[in-house]
Amino acid sequence: MGHAGITPQWDIETAKKCAREVEAVLSSDSYPLFLDAMYGDMPNNWNEALSGLSRLRFSTNALTRMRFCFPNGQLDMICKDTPDSAPPPLKPWFNIEGPVARDYTIVFGHWASLEGKGTPEGIIGLDTGCCWGGTLTLLHWEEQRYYVQASNREHALESSESLTPPAS
Repeated sequence: MGHAGITPQWDIETAKKCAREVEAVLSSDSYPLFLDAMYGDMPNNWNEALSGLSRLRFSTNALTRMRFCFPNGQLDMICKDTPDSAPPPLKPWFNIEGPVARDYTIVFGHWASLEGKGTPEGIIGLDTGCCWGGTLTLLHWEEQRYYVQASNREHALESSESLTPPAS
């Protein structure tokens, strides 16, 4: 399970190791330094020799922001389109052969425009756009059953739109 997915460049042990490294820095006293420096689109290609902030940034991007990759698995951190409208040669990360997706079921979110559809067997996208007024989709793993709840986002937007700005 991942927020955005698991890069096709990783095997399961690398994915777990990199996630634990990010977890460790976020749990440490130096987390503010990491948070200040974690944003950025580079490096966008996995290499076991990556270290320090570069390694943590790649791992964070892969686990929390990734949508598209180049055919070699290199991350593209710019395109946010639907798979049908992405420019070639970009492909959704889950459409690029990788050891984790081949051997495990992957559950992910982060990609509301998919509306939970269009993933291959064994790849489960749960983001159905609740924060944008869509639905909240939950998966009960043991029962292999989905639960869907309508968003109350529309009501929240109506409420916030009715507020008047403070007088200047």
